[in-house]
Amino acid sequence: MSLAELLPLVNDLNPSDKLSLFKLLAAQIPNAELQAIFSASEYPVWSPYDATEAADSLMQMIQDDQEASTHA
Repeated sequence: MSLAELLPLVNDLNPSDKLSLFKLLAAQIPNAELQAIFSASEYPVWSPYDATEAADSLMQMIQDDQEASTHA
């Protein structure tokens, strides 16, 4: 049976059966290959934690804007 023939059958499964199928297929994939699939990408995430320079710059911009507004 080809994948093209199998896909409509899989789409017709209920969520519980799809999960069971996924677990069955995942168990047949060697662990090293799963590691390569799921750890291949890194996505850096910026956090404002300890971003004091950015906070200082923003505060300076706000103060400059407020001063410009009062002098206009």
